[in-house]
Amino acid sequence: MNSENIPDYLNKNIFPILLNAMEEMLLEADRRNALKTHKCSFNGLDYLAEILWNRNSRHPNRLCTWQGVFNIPQFKLWLKLHPRPIYPKSWLWTKEEAALHIQRYVRGWLVRKKTDVQEMRQFWKIIRAEKMDAPEFYTSNEMKL
Repeated sequence: MNSENIPDYLNKNIFPILLNAMEEMLLEADRRNALKTHKCSFNGLDYLAEILWNRNSRHPNRLCTWQGVFNIPQFKLWLKLHPRPIYPKSWLWTKEEAALHIQRYVRGWLVRKKTDVQEMRQFWKIIRAEKMDAPEFYTSNEMKL
C-alpha cells in the first residue's frame, strides 16, 4: 500500500469485495421481504458483517468454519458494551407464523366465550378460591386448640 494511493487501493482491494457482499445482502433482504416491510428480523449490517468476517482473504480458515454474526468475538464484545433493544415478536415472525398466532388466539377466545366453558371456568375458579381459604381455616382452628 505504500506505493499505491488511497483511491487506487480502495478500487483494487476493498470495493470488489464490499460490492459483492452488498449485492448478496440485497438479495437476502429481498428473499426475506425486508425491502417490502418496514419492520422485520433481517438486519443488513449484521448480514454484511457476517459475510465480510467469514470471507476475509487474510483468514482463509474462516471460510471452512462459517460463524454466525452473534458468534464473532468482536461482535460479542460490542453487544456487551452496547446491548440492543429487544424486538417485539411481531417483527421476528414470518407472515405464516403471525397468522398461526392470530388464529390460535381467536380460536381460544371463541372457545372461552362459550357458556358451558365459562361455567366450567367459574367452577374451577371457586374451587381454587376455596383451596386458598382452607389453609387459613386450619391455621385459625389450630390456634384455638
